[in-house]
Amino acid sequence: MTVHAIVGGKLYDSFLAEEALAGLLAREVGEGQREAVQVLRGDETSWSRVVDSARTGSLFAERRALVVRGADALKGEGEEMIAYLPEPNPAVTLILMTARPDRRRAVWKKVLGQAAVVVAEPLKGRALRAWVQERLRQRKLRIDEDALAELLERFGQDLRRLMGEVEKLEVFVGAGRPVTAEDVGTVTGHGLAQPLYLLGDAVSERNPARALELIEALLDDGEEAALILATLHRSLRQVRRAIALRDAGLRREELAARLLPPNMAFKLPALLEASRRWTEGDLRRSIGVLAEADRGMKRGGEIRSTLAAAVAGACGGAGAARPGARPGR
Repeated sequence: MTVHAIVGGKLYDSFLAEEALAGLLAREVGEGQREAVQVLRGDETSWSRVVDSARTGSLFAERRALVVRGADALKGEGEEMIAYLPEPNPAVTLILMTARPDRRRAVWKKVLGQAAVVVAEPLKGRALRAWVQERLRQRKLRIDEDALAELLERFGQDLRRLMGEVEKLEVFVGAGRPVTAEDVGTVTGHGLAQPLYLLGDAVSERNPARALELIEALLDDGEEAALILATLHRSLRQVRRAIALRDAGLRREELAARLLPPNMAFKLPALLEASRRWTEGDLRRSIGVLAEADRGMKRGGEIRSTLAAAVAGACGGAGAARPGARPGR
């Protein structure tokens, strides 16, 4: 296929669009072949000129690529492109890029029906996770589950920023060990401050009264609701991991090394004690409660009441701490 379209769906992710473009150019004309790539802007040209350029060969390159950015703004009705699509020039790769193709127009109906189409819209859920894992694998960068979750929670909707943070982590950690959640916090400048650590302790110990007290204080101090919710998630993931490693029979030294950064190893007894308050069923239910709270806040729900309901739902149940109990130190 020598005609390609990189377009938006309901939304448009420019980072994915540029990644798709780079891949196409590398495959079709090879690395470092700038002289073989011609770039046009849709608001400065027409469908007629695009087709004329695509039909023209080159004296300097066996294969070349013609990239049209903002192709939705091309002038004319596009009859020339409709005529070109059945028999495109095999020596020229034509790449049309636009966030919003007008699917009502005949030319775009033909292009999207006959070209090779890449839909560059934001990734979510499993698709986002798989995309990040593949990029990490390509870099031969190992990362533990908590660190991956931290990256996705902080930057999952901004792939350009996320990959920038991955590059910094690659330099910071170096070879020889996996990236941890603490590394992510250090490198991104969002390390958990003491009140957030205390909130994590309160959730681990299923102490909703203390957790609500800390959340109110954090919000009053201007802390972001998204970071508070990420702390709740992180706390439950850490408890789940503690249970799994404890049940696997690891020695305390190994548990500390796998669960906590060196400067926080003193917290291991409290974490193990807290983990006895939870079952796997409790954790699945509570993580689901937090996911619902996240959706509620993204839909514009009132922050304080949404977080309060999430804490009550996540920390309640048979293992909840008795009223007045404080997180262990």
